[in-house]
Amino acid sequence: MKRLLTAAAFAAAIIVAPAQAQNLDQLLDQVKSGALQKSKSAVDLEKRFRAAGGGKAGIVNELKAERARLEARSDALEDQFTQNNDALDALRTQRQASLGDLKDLFGSMQQIVGETSALFETSLVSAQFPNRSAEFDGMIQKLSGQSNDLISASDVEKLWKAVFLEMVQQGKIAKFSANVATASGASEQQDIVRVGAFNLIGDGTYLTYGKGGVAALPRQPDGRYQSAASSLFNASGEGATFSLDPTSGKLLEAAVENPSLGERINQGGLIGKIILSVGAIAVLIALWRIITLIGVASAVNKQAKDPSNPSSKNPLGRVLKAVTDNPTNDTEAMELRLSEAIMKETPKLTAWLMFLKIVSVVAPLGGLLGTVWGMIETFQSITLFGAGDPKLMAGGISKALVTTVCGLVVAIPTVLLHTAAASRAKRVEEILEEQSAGMVARQIEK
Repeated sequence: MKRLLTAAAFAAAIIVAPAQAQNLDQLLDQVKSGALQKSKSAVDLEKRFRAAGGGKAGIVNELKAERARLEARSDALEDQFTQNNDALDALRTQRQASLGDLKDLFGSMQQIVGETSALFETSLVSAQFPNRSAEFDGMIQKLSGQSNDLISASDVEKLWKAVFLEMVQQGKIAKFSANVATASGASEQQDIVRVGAFNLIGDGTYLTYGKGGVAALPRQPDGRYQSAASSLFNASGEGATFSLDPTSGKLLEAAVENPSLGERINQGGLIGKIILSVGAIAVLIALWRIITLIGVASAVNKQAKDPSNPSSKNPLGRVLKAVTDNPTNDTEAMELRLSEAIMKETPKLTAWLMFLKIVSVVAPLGGLLGTVWGMIETFQSITLFGAGDPKLMAGGISKALVTTVCGLVVAIPTVLLHTAAASRAKRVEEILEEQSAGMVARQIEK
């Protein structure tokens, strides 16, 4: 018996000791060093047993009697619990039978309350009237059987008033103040305009509402939408143009996710940026040449009206001076000098036109190169990660398509500008040849 009590005391010490040790390592150290402490009850029991001497058998009998008494009490409590549970089931059955046709009504009410509560949690109207869904917690408990109370007429009236308020507020534009979580994570009090149950806006910003409250969109839509939001926010009695989102945020999310021009260019990668850079240079050169040729054509037309006073500041004047400076030349020599003068002026008129033509041809080829490169990256992603996630392939596909667009965007205007510049240069050359032929004809007549 002494060994039995000692083992019990040791087991109790093992159970208590982990609460005194901060972790398993400390417990292991205590076991190795024999520093496990006995609980106070185990020590007291051991002292009592040692001091009992010949009365040890009496102590054992007392303990056995106490155990029997506790076991009897446990059996009585278990029987009482079973009786109470059976009585409760009987009362529930009686309650369900007494409800009768009200069960269908309560079932419909439970569905309506659940749907209304879920609607209020995400409705933009709740940004102005918060904690509306919490009012239905008691009704949900009554309808689900978690409470012994039945739903009352006042509860039904409360539900009707809440639904009617939601209907009325969906047709109103209201301005109120609320805490708004900014994109940086801070929370500040701001004025908000609610457009029915469709949009929440600030002064030029779009907001969203959820379980965490009102928050600013981390990414705002295009400037024209922000301008419309600012106009509505600052409107005072007069009308304002505003883009309403009838899907309560779905279209706005799509507009927000639409990449900007800069993001489109970045999707094209290095190849797309090179194509656009070359295209910008080509456009600037084409505009410069067109403006220059317009001035040259004006000077040539003015000189054509006064061929007797040639000027060296325009091509036609320099061609005419080649004849007037040598009046003794015969017809054949005059033709040669005129042809030589026209040939000298032609490169000046057609300068940089070949560069524009090359750009208009090379730009689509650069787009094709980017397309092939993007598809290579796409197939590499499929090889490494599989085709289960489309987002992994989106980068390569975007580069493939964007570079093609960049090549076409550069090629189309470059071709048009090259055609415009080449036609003006050709027109000036025709005027030079026409005037030269006239001078030769007059020389032959003389």
